[in-house]
Amino acid sequence: MGFDFLEDLDGYFCEKYADYDKLCILKGYVMPKMQTTERREDGTDYSYTLPASTMRLALQKDRDALLAQLKEKMWDDTFSFSFRPLGTIEKWKERLRKTSFYKRLPQALAKCGVTAEEAGGLVDVDPFTWTKICKGTYRPTKNLLFSLAIVLHMSLDDLCELLSSCDLALDYTEVKDTVIAYLLSRNIFNSEMVKAALAEYRVGNLFLKDGKEEGEKEAPEA
Repeated sequence: MGFDFLEDLDGYFCEKYADYDKLCILKGYVMPKMQTTERREDGTDYSYTLPASTMRLALQKDRDALLAQLKEKMWDDTFSFSFRPLGTIEKWKERLRKTSFYKRLPQALAKCGVTAEEAGGLVDVDPFTWTKICKGTYRPTKNLLFSLAIVLHMSLDDLCELLSSCDLALDYTEVKDTVIAYLLSRNIFNSEMVKAALAEYRVGNLFLKDGKEEGEKEAPEA
């Protein structure tokens, strides 16, 4: 039997997704016991609260049925197609900050073997806006960073560094963040597989171009 990456994605999602408010209201979800007691060597009992991760779908008996319910209710509300220009003080702080985005971006692009111009051609952003982003005049959105990570075949660590440079981070209470983290952690960049994963979890609003010739970096030779 071949590798079913969507099944693997489901398993990863169940292990990582952490919006417990949405999980707990699913029909058939069994709320785990969050308090437990252990007996110490001296004979006294010690009570403590289990970590919130105990509530994730991976530990539910009817995981698959619960996940199917959750998928039916999914929609992408992370719309962000406007790029915010940095104010004067913000730009000054960015110039002084060693880990600012416009300083980290060239390093990330060099690691991927592309120039800024080439990278800009792989995402669905107009050249004027892309230039402003590269120069640190505009702040990139999370959706743009996710798109860059996919088309440039970035590692999950490299994406996290770029997110951090914009005071952002992966948020496993978000469906999109969880799916993107899966793709990068598994090195899944094939355009059809990416499209299938995004469609399965109804992830949209990314800056991905249609068509392999424009929207996907060529895989390096072995």
